[in-house]
Amino acid sequence: MNWLNIETATLDAEEFVGSEPTARATWLCLLRYCCGQENGGVIAGCKSWPDRKWQQLARVTKAEAETESALWSWEGENLRLWRYPTEKETEVQHKRERARTNGKLGGRPTSKPTSETEAEPTLVNSAKAERNGRRRERKENGIGMEGSAEGSAPTDAEWLASLASDPAFAGLDVQREFAKMSAWCAVNRKAPSRRRFINWLNRAERPMAPAGAVTQDTFGSVRPGREAW
Repeated sequence: MNWLNIETATLDAEEFVGSEPTARATWLCLLRYCCGQENGGVIAGCKSWPDRKWQQLARVTKAEAETESALWSWEGENLRLWRYPTEKETEVQHKRERARTNGKLGGRPTSKPTSETEAEPTLVNSAKAERNGRRRERKENGIGMEGSAEGSAPTDAEWLASLASDPAFAGLDVQREFAKMSAWCAVNRKAPSRRRFINWLNRAERPMAPAGAVTQDTFGSVRPGREAW
């Protein structure tokens, strides 16, 4: 444990108040050692420890630990502390184990419902979960399905074919432009979404009209090709 969980009732108890200051300090040092070891307040087999080991591990002398006190007692070779917070130690260990288990499972588990009402998902949460599920499915279909109507979204091949026949992109090799955009997205770590591809096509340079060719602009007027300008 990283904290010494001492209740004020413990510090106000007759055993602690009636002990000598040296015994109180010894008890606090022993308590600190036991909390670090999480040994349930029992230092097993420490009766034979030399004085140097007592000072290095528990920060008390051997003589101080062997002194009779109401704050600890000897049980054969073992020393048992008075009022060790065993409940808090158990709580800390359970929390640590849950965190370790949740980490292996990839995150915190959903808290258990306390009633039948809480066990049923709300309409808001259900709708949100359904929308998230559809987004994941769309993302896994290659080019994202952004802006597509539910249940009527064309496949990527159908969508690209519709762009190739769209007069707005006449003169562009849609399949070639899509391959170029996909390569650019891979290098720049971007998602090859449909919205991004439309923007790509809008910026793509259209081939020049052949010399002498006559083209028709948006308003129906006839004008010569670029070479005639």
